[in-house]
Amino acid sequence: MSSERATAPGVGRVGPLLSARCTGCGKTSKKRTTEIVGDRSSGSFQHVCHSCHGVTWWNVLELVEADAGGGR
Repeated sequence: MSSERATAPGVGRVGPLLSARCTGCGKTSKKRTTEIVGDRSSGSFQHVCHSCHGVTWWNVLELVEADAGGGR
């Protein structure tokens, strides 16, 4: 039995590194995703928020690091 968690492609491990704010609790964190709705520098995306205990919408605050490869 594997202990790895299943993740959707493009969420968490690939894509640009973003500083973002959870719309549920307001927590800010750095996240990676290629699934941004809207502009990369000001869009939104769904991602896990450990404070909210589930998947929430996050608003991009700034682009921290561009794609290192393989992303859009």
